[in-house]
Amino acid sequence: MNNKRPGAGELHKWLANAVSRCKKQTVLLKQLHAWAEELDSGMPVYLQSPPGKAAFQQTISELVAAQTLSPMGKKPATPGGLHLKYRIIKEPVAPDAALHTEIIRAIAPPAKLDYYLRHPQDFRRDQPIIEVISNFLRQPEPGLLTVNERAYQLFGDEKFFQGAGRDRSRGAGVLNKLRLEYAHMGCRETAEPFFSFQSKDFHNLSARDIYIMENKDTFWSFKEQIMDQPARIRADLIIYGEGKKIISSFQFVDEYAVQPQKDQFYYFGDLDPEGINIYCLLAEEYPPYNIRPFVAGYQALAQIGLQKAPVKTPKAQRLVKKNVARFLTAFEPAMAAKIREHLFQGFYIPQEALSAQEMKERFGK
Repeated sequence: MNNKRPGAGELHKWLANAVSRCKKQTVLLKQLHAWAEELDSGMPVYLQSPPGKAAFQQTISELVAAQTLSPMGKKPATPGGLHLKYRIIKEPVAPDAALHTEIIRAIAPPAKLDYYLRHPQDFRRDQPIIEVISNFLRQPEPGLLTVNERAYQLFGDEKFFQGAGRDRSRGAGVLNKLRLEYAHMGCRETAEPFFSFQSKDFHNLSARDIYIMENKDTFWSFKEQIMDQPARIRADLIIYGEGKKIISSFQFVDEYAVQPQKDQFYYFGDLDPEGINIYCLLAEEYPPYNIRPFVAGYQALAQIGLQKAPVKTPKAQRLVKKNVARFLTAFEPAMAAKIREHLFQGFYIPQEALSAQEMKERFGK
């Protein structure tokens, strides 16, 4: 071929035939590319050129439009908008004007039509769910329920929108295809409660110090040594973060009528990549609360832990350099350098190093 573009429709016909001969139900993009290279001896070189890449991308798009292939995965994975894997449609469905009309009539605003117009075969499968949702959308003033309450009301299954498993995930999938939010369905997500303790005068204070403890033992020791006894630091509310759970449950803090502009929030967890990642994600998810590291607690952890033989982090953790850098801005340079070196060498210091006795000696009156 010598870098010349194949004739009009030639690559399309070649790949369509290759797909039709495939006995599998799915095909990888790299396999489609390999089949394209077999068209003739010049194709491997041609497909590496800008015109060749464009021709290949256009051919795959045409096969999708012709319902020979169906992309798998939520988003394209290549700059050209191609997916890494495709489902093979053995019997392409011919365009059906009557079906398109049915889809348009079946789906009620504000639900969007575009997905099902592009994938009418999915409409037939999802039609019973779409009918229930559309009938609901046509009702005036449905009232506000929780997500699970609405799911039970409409489908007799409280987990139909937020449950695990193939059947219980279909509700969320159909909502996504219709580009509907829970607000469109007159429902709201509920905050998962966390376990906490607050001081007796919490609601009488104009500004409060609020601490989030990653681990259970430290949570209880902090309550006993800082909240329940005279101490050099004040704790008006302490929250058990329960590891990563705090990312979703922290919104429950609004039930305490906190004031992000006045109250100060501190996070305290393990000195390891995972603990730092939790802190950074929490701070990013809830920026109005200006959550800071509990510097005095982390410094105590470092002082205790660095005196002992270093301990390797017990499981594989993702060390995110930008998160470590952000976390360490709260510390004096010398302490930050020590913590950074410890972390980058693969060592960690558990929060439990700051025991109840250590808390009493360092923070008690």
